[in-house]
Amino acid sequence: MSPSQPIRYRLRVSAGPSADPKDLKPVTVNDDANPMLIESDEFIGQVVVRLRNLDKAYGYVQGLEEDGLKYMPDSPWFTKPGGNNNLSSVQISGRFKREWKGDQIVFGNQFEKPLRLPPFSSIALKFIQFIDPGLKANIYADRPWAFSPLIATMNTVNVSGWHIDEATQRRVDHDGQDEDREHLENELPPWPSPDGEHIVEDTTILFNEHSKVEAHGKKRDDQEQAEQEERDDDDKEELVETKSGKALKESTKKLSASKRRSHFAKEVHLAKHRYRPDQVYGFDFFNPFLDFSNFTLKIPGFSVDITKYWDGQPLTYIIKSQDSSVVFMAFQYELIPINDQTIE
Repeated sequence: MSPSQPIRYRLRVSAGPSADPKDLKPVTVNDDANPMLIESDEFIGQVVVRLRNLDKAYGYVQGLEEDGLKYMPDSPWFTKPGGNNNLSSVQISGRFKREWKGDQIVFGNQFEKPLRLPPFSSIALKFIQFIDPGLKANIYADRPWAFSPLIATMNTVNVSGWHIDEATQRRVDHDGQDEDREHLENELPPWPSPDGEHIVEDTTILFNEHSKVEAHGKKRDDQEQAEQEERDDDDKEELVETKSGKALKESTKKLSASKRRSHFAKEVHLAKHRYRPDQVYGFDFFNPFLDFSNFTLKIPGFSVDITKYWDGQPLTYIIKSQDSSVVFMAFQYELIPINDQTIE
């Protein structure tokens, strides 16, 4: 490659239990049937990264050979309803191994040195914060960052109970060996999207639990009042139970993704939420803005060549605790220079 030729790049995607380079391994993009398993002391999960048209991008095949990965065409995820306008998807299915408060877990980007930003960056940030009202960021810091509450920022969230057989649980609790406990702790349900199926927004279980707690407290208070007034009105207790049942029913309606994000963008609601080890969280993080096959950023009114501002830093997404003491998982996009002479 002569000095006059511009440097060209390919994309490498990596994932792992932390953002430390030694913990990140290359991901086979668009491999729906074979998610990468990510496990640490705090979290176990599976992840699939999908990128539109990456199989047609410059240097794609060479990059696969260098990283020891297999060739995968576009994911069928992009052809299914909801995928047509999007350029990427990162789908995660996993469990937190202990309970965490909702406001303790965040998702976003962390950089190690100042960014070289285009002139309209502040406008772009305001646009993103309009979409994601829980986002807090400082993109002009020495170590720029941008993080949002995990449950509020993800495009799609699906939460289901993970109930282990009671007999197995008792056996492990009372006379199980260490390896039995470890196996029980690390179990996951089957990967839900082997052919690029979209997960369905469903956080009903979270609101069921919250409603039951509130309804139980309300019923207890109401019953005390009913007993006090029983001599005057024998029908009071029946009225109390009817009110409690109605409150529970109304509060467990299934929320849409937009309503779930608005709900948990409010700190008072976020602080009440609990991530529990007996629940499996499905997340899908997707967007129509970053085109990794052409290295462009597309927002209304703008289309920017990312390579003009790239300073060598990877784009790293992290799920971590608010105080940064724990990292649950990370995935990373990295530009790798390639030699034009090796590309046919």
